[in-house]
Amino acid sequence: MRYLKYLPNTEKPPSRQALLDLALLLALLPHLFILKVPMLIYLLLSVIVIFKQKSSKGLILLTAVAGIAAIALSFFAEYNLASFSRLLVFISFLISLLIYAITLQRLSRKINFYLLISPALLLMLSFFFFNSITMLFYALSALFGLVLLLLWQRMQASLAEAVKVTVMLFTFSLPIVALLFMVFPRVSFKKAEFGFKGEHVKRTGHDGTMHLDSKALLIPSQKVVMEVAFQKEVPPDELLYFRGSALYVDKRTSWNTLPTSLRPKGSLSAQLLDTAGVIHYQVTLYPHRQKWLYMLDMPLYRPAKSSIDADLMTTSYERINEIRRYRGMSALQYSLQLDDSAIFAEESLEADPERDPVTARALHSIINEEDPDQLKADRLLSYFSSLELTYSLKPEPIDLAHPVDSFLHDSKVGYCVHFAAAFATAARLIGLPSRIITGFKAERSSAVNNYLVIKEANAHAWVELYIDQRGWVRYEPTSTALKAVASPDNILTTMQNLTAQEQSLFQKVWQQSNLYYMYAKYTIDTWILQYSRFKQLTLLKTLLEDTLFLLKFVGSFLLFTLLCIGLFIVAQKRKYRDPLLYKMDLLITLLRQKGISRGQGETMDALLHRAMALHPEYNVLERINELYHMARYSRHAGKETLDELAHKIETFIKSNK
Repeated sequence: MRYLKYLPNTEKPPSRQALLDLALLLALLPHLFILKVPMLIYLLLSVIVIFKQKSSKGLILLTAVAGIAAIALSFFAEYNLASFSRLLVFISFLISLLIYAITLQRLSRKINFYLLISPALLLMLSFFFFNSITMLFYALSALFGLVLLLLWQRMQASLAEAVKVTVMLFTFSLPIVALLFMVFPRVSFKKAEFGFKGEHVKRTGHDGTMHLDSKALLIPSQKVVMEVAFQKEVPPDELLYFRGSALYVDKRTSWNTLPTSLRPKGSLSAQLLDTAGVIHYQVTLYPHRQKWLYMLDMPLYRPAKSSIDADLMTTSYERINEIRRYRGMSALQYSLQLDDSAIFAEESLEADPERDPVTARALHSIINEEDPDQLKADRLLSYFSSLELTYSLKPEPIDLAHPVDSFLHDSKVGYCVHFAAAFATAARLIGLPSRIITGFKAERSSAVNNYLVIKEANAHAWVELYIDQRGWVRYEPTSTALKAVASPDNILTTMQNLTAQEQSLFQKVWQQSNLYYMYAKYTIDTWILQYSRFKQLTLLKTLLEDTLFLLKFVGSFLLFTLLCIGLFIVAQKRKYRDPLLYKMDLLITLLRQKGISRGQGETMDALLHRAMALHPEYNVLERINELYHMARYSRHAGKETLDELAHKIETFIKSNK
C-alpha cells in the first residue's frame, strides 16, 4: 500500500485518506471472522481495486455488481435460518451492505460524512457477535486507535504528541465512563440470541458411557471445562464432586446409563432423608455437546430448562452447544434412600461371577452374604487396599474378557475408570447394589478466593453403593491406590502421594499465574460482560439499603477518581531529556502568552527575531538566541554557556510577567 511510506515519518500525520483507511482497517478486523466466503473474496478484490492508482468507471461498475453477487450468495446459500437467529441475520445483512457502500464510496476517492462515521458503525455492529474478554480489550484498543488517528489529523503534530493527548483524554474520562456503566439504564433482551459465538470448541463432556478399552487410555488435557463461583468459601477437597451421569449397565468394555424406561422411579424430594451444609454457587459451563449440567453432589436446585431425575442426574432440555451459565444449590452432607414408589433397578445387581472367577472366589472367602451391608462395604474397601494397586494415567491395556481379574490381579495399574468399574462389579458380586457416577473431582488448589476452575484433567469416576438404613453412599475406590506414578499429565493430586516439594518452582509459578489469570478473566466476564439489568438493580438496591457498602463504594470511586486525576496530571507534564529544550520551552511559553506563537516549521532564530521586531524592548533575546545556538551547535560550548542561558531566560521571564 502506498500509504505505508508515511508511517516512518511520525513528525507529521499521513493524509486524511490514509488515516481513514487505517481506521477502517481497525474496525474491519473482527468482521473478518464472521463474514462469509463470498463477502471475504469481494472485500479482498475491492482492496486491490481501491489501491490501484486509477479506477475506471467500468472497474467501479464491475465492483458494484460483484458486491451485489457476494451479498446474494452469502445470504441465500451460506446462512441457515434454522440455526441462525433472525436478529443476527439482519445484523449480518446490515454489515454486508455497509461494507458494500464503503467500498463504492472509497472507489470515488471522495470523503464524505458517511465514510467518516463508518469505522464507528462497523465497530459497534461487531459487538452483536463478539461478547468476550478478547473483544473487550480489542474494542478498547480500537477505540483508542480511532481517537488517536482523529487527534493526529486535527492537531497536525507528531505521533508522540498525539499519543500523549489521547492517553490524557482516556485517563480523564475513566471515572465518568465507570459511573455511566454502573448506573445508565440497561436493556434486557430475554430472547436475544446474539453474543460471542466463537466458544464452540468442544470440551470433555461425558456421553453416558465409560470406556475400559483403548478409548479409556486418552489423557485429559488442561482445557477449562467450567468455572464455579461460590457464594462463600470453596468447600474442602473431599466434597468437591460435580455429578454428571449415573452408569448401571456393564457391557464388559464399557459402562452405560440405563434406558429411560428402566431408570428408577421417584422424585428427588422423595429420596432426601437428611441434608446439611447447603451451599450456593454459580456455574459457567463451556460447550460439550451433551445435555449434562454438572452440579455439586448433591443437587437441591433445578436450573432453568433442565430436569433432575431419581439418579440425581441434571440434564438440560437441549445440548450444551454454547456457554451455559446457571445457579446451583447443593447439600454437602446428605443421605438418600429410595421410597416405596421407587423401583429398584435390577441392573444395579447384575454381575457374572464366571467372567471374573478369581475376584469372585476371593471376595466370598472374606465376606459372608449374611454380613450387614455396611460391613460388606468396609471389607470390600480393605480388600482393594490390600491388593497394592497403582494409580497411573498411562496403564497397560487390560484383558477385556476378564476386566476385573485382569486389573486387580494382573496389571494392578490403572486410573479412576478401572478402579470404579472393578469396585462396582465387586460390590455386586457380594450382593451390594452399585452404580458408577461420572463427573469431575475438583481441588481447592485450583481456587482463588471463592472462584474455582475445573479442567478436563479433573474428569473422574466414583462409585455409589446402596447401603441399608443409609441409602446410596459415595465410595472412592481410587483412594485405595498405594502410590501414584508421577506424570506431567497427572494432576489428580488428591489421588496421589506426591508432595508439593516435588513440583518444580516453575510449575508452581506457572500454575498459580494461570489460575489468577483465569480468576481475573472470570471477574471481568461476570461484572462487565455479563453486567445485566438484574445485576444493576441488585447493586443499586444494596447501595440504598446497606450504609457500610455505600460508604465503601463511594470511597472506592473517589479513590479511583483521584488516581485518574493524578495520572492525568503526570501525563500532562512535559518530560525533557534535553535540558536545553526545557529551558527554551519556558521562554516559548511566555512568548505564546504575549501573543507570539511559534509557527509550524518555524526555526528558533526566526521566532526570536520576529519577537524582537514586534517588541524592540526584548533586545535581550538577541543574546539568548546567540547562547542557544552556541549550546546547540558549538563544540566548545560548556556548562558556563548553559548557565548564562538559563540566567538570561529566568531574568527575562521575571521582568515580563
